[in-house]
Amino acid sequence: MKLRPRLTLFTVLLVILVMTFTSLATLFSLRYLLKKEMKSNQLTHFNHFFEVCHDNLYVGDDLGVTTYSESLEKSVPGLAFALFNDNSRSQIRLGGLESLERFRKFNPSCLTEEPEFPLKEVPSHVKETPYGTVVYFCKPLKLSNIKNQMIRGHVFLGFNGEFIKSELNRIINRMWKTVFWSVVLVLIMSLGMAYILAGKLTEPIAHLTEGAKAIGEGNLDTQIPIESTDELGFLAQEFNLMAVKLKELDQLKDDFISSVSHELRSPLSAISGYVELLRSKPLEEIDLERREKALRIIQQSTDRLAHFISDILDLAKLKSGHIELARRPLDFNDLTEEILGLFQPLFEKKRLAIANDIPKDLPMISADVDKIRQVITNLISNALKFTPSGGKIRIGARNQSEFIEIFVQDTGVGVPEKAKEAIFERFKQVKEVRDQVEGTKGTGLGLAIAKGIVEWHGGRIWIESELNKGTTVYFTLPNQA
Repeated sequence: MKLRPRLTLFTVLLVILVMTFTSLATLFSLRYLLKKEMKSNQLTHFNHFFEVCHDNLYVGDDLGVTTYSESLEKSVPGLAFALFNDNSRSQIRLGGLESLERFRKFNPSCLTEEPEFPLKEVPSHVKETPYGTVVYFCKPLKLSNIKNQMIRGHVFLGFNGEFIKSELNRIINRMWKTVFWSVVLVLIMSLGMAYILAGKLTEPIAHLTEGAKAIGEGNLDTQIPIESTDELGFLAQEFNLMAVKLKELDQLKDDFISSVSHELRSPLSAISGYVELLRSKPLEEIDLERREKALRIIQQSTDRLAHFISDILDLAKLKSGHIELARRPLDFNDLTEEILGLFQPLFEKKRLAIANDIPKDLPMISADVDKIRQVITNLISNALKFTPSGGKIRIGARNQSEFIEIFVQDTGVGVPEKAKEAIFERFKQVKEVRDQVEGTKGTGLGLAIAKGIVEWHGGRIWIESELNKGTTVYFTLPNQA
């Protein structure tokens, strides 16, 4: 009679031992797979960043590398740095501000000097520093750009070692609860449930592995099924979010290169063509009218290039926070009269009615007059551009106690509901609205700059619009003299 209890106890202990061993083996296997998956995702980020550097440097677009680096800083948890170290141009480094600062601290070196080393086989390096541990990938980049200039350097992408370790431990620690209750469930229901549990644990990891492989092959539309709400479900959800972000960044890169190429190519082609015309024969042999036309178009194209570059620089300063406001008293009545006076010939040419509803008793505020002039000029320019002949443009303001509300209203083509937020992003333009405008289309930077200036003053900007009826853009500024 004593043997049965002992045998039962022995059986229970044996099952517990087996399940404990199985549980530990499962956790260690999971840890290994998660580390492998993390490394695979890191290598995927590096591969995409390397391709972005290659494509942008080929067309001579250093800003594209910096912009993508800043996007990675915001969207990739644990990122230490992402930059291109240019050895051919006096050690120029291209990357976001945070990446440049961390790279200087960690000071990693690239041990791989073979440019043809396959991207999918780039090894990772680990460096211990007083600032912490960094795990990074690097690869030499050598190419001849579109101007036949040789570019040589190294692409670096690193991750915070402590973050990776803590994230891995966090996931594993949370998995302990799941494994514990799984063991209890298996003990109660039978050892056969272990097979089902193993399937539930490994299937999401298999989906993650397949998804990572697809992402690595460039299929950014990849989404893996979310079949649970536990840690693996959370990991699958984060993976899907990462894939969406990568696709958005890839599209942003394409849009940026396309926009910049178009904005630079058109005026440069005009300048080149008319310079060639002026050099084709002595100036006195060229008809005076043709000379004047050529010089006028060269001047206009040069102004367009300067304006475009100025917009990009303004946006970069706003984005990085390197902007100083020269505050002084601002009288909206004087400023509005000045701006409308500059636009008056264009209003008359297009037969537009103008209404200035700025109250005479509107209080003065403290602001950067030049930058607020830039905001209002941009809004009136947009209203002029998108309002058909015979329409009306109205500018007004209201004193709302704590802030001043300014608006520019038109009777133009309007903006679709789904595009009201997007138009304040860089290079974002509404295609169906843009196609209705004749002449210069703009760069898609004006409203992004206006939004940055208003927010830097402590205000906000928004839009109300209805298709084919008109648009009103509002912005506020703190009412502080």
